[in-house]
Amino acid sequence: MFQSVNHSKFASDLPRNCTFDENDWRILCNFWHPIAYAHEIQDEPEKARLLDVDLVVYRTSQGVSVARDICPHRGTRLSAGWVRDDNLVCPMHGLCFDHSGQCTKIPSMPHQNAKIPPKMRLYSVLSEERYGIVWACLSGEPNWTLPTWEMLDDPSIKLNFIPSGTWMAAASRHVENFNDLAHFPFVHGGTFGNETPAPLPLYKVHETDYGLTFDMPYLEGGNRFPDGVEADDREVVYTYELTFPFSTAIYIRPVDSDYVQIIADTVCPVSAHESKLFQIITDNTEEPNAEYLVKESSQINEEDKPLVEGQHPEDLPLDLTEEMHIPADRISMDYRRALVKKFGLGAPIAS
Repeated sequence: MFQSVNHSKFASDLPRNCTFDENDWRILCNFWHPIAYAHEIQDEPEKARLLDVDLVVYRTSQGVSVARDICPHRGTRLSAGWVRDDNLVCPMHGLCFDHSGQCTKIPSMPHQNAKIPPKMRLYSVLSEERYGIVWACLSGEPNWTLPTWEMLDDPSIKLNFIPSGTWMAAASRHVENFNDLAHFPFVHGGTFGNETPAPLPLYKVHETDYGLTFDMPYLEGGNRFPDGVEADDREVVYTYELTFPFSTAIYIRPVDSDYVQIIADTVCPVSAHESKLFQIITDNTEEPNAEYLVKESSQINEEDKPLVEGQHPEDLPLDLTEEMHIPADRISMDYRRALVKKFGLGAPIAS
């Protein structure tokens, strides 16, 4: 019923009922994670959830701000409030907070000119907008870079946002699925996968400054590219660029064309077994067919989703002896090794 007097409520605390191992949570809170599409943050605050932490995302004339979804006065959810006169307004007592999180007005104060204590401020969260996505770092001290997707840095390239979806699966399970080619003939025969399974060539995974990358040739079933080439099937080369911990860009290049398509995928670990996907798709044509690209990508996601949600164990096994592996798993094996060796994820709890 009552909270102890020495209880800390600041950003370094584990969230109540945290679904993550404490060691993993403290590591993951040092990364940038996507929490919202920037274009969806308009006139009213929106709620988000990251690593079991409830957040409020709001826009002022200074841009998008992120804070814990709790008023420092009486703990009300600020996402139920509104934005007025360039301030986020608490729905219970009308306290106003500016872009930086500082309280600017307390309507019930008898002397409105009185100085508001500096401590009356939101528990703000470090945030940044990039590629039309709002990213947040709970610790305020990111230890890894945001993804850099060079094709999307070109101002002439038009970005198309795939509606975000929630998967009841660990973010790491989605990442492995997104980087896996061996499932294409069996899962994606209705979209682009060649329904005739063929051996995948042995490939090398290369470590980069941001994560991992590899190239893979593939014979796609059908012809989904608007480049004027007539063919029943298309030979393509996929280039995967994985940025730790949960972001991947795929560059798709038909071998007989100058056409390039990119799918950028990044995942918010809402909780240990719940993930929210943010994806961008476009190509190097002057007018990408947004309706077609988004519709096809959404269909591909729907093909993947029930299988990934049904994987067991729900937690990604970072001990490579806990699952069997095949040659096509090179990327997932290197990914699991890196999460342990580079960041200490999955480390045993000290006794």
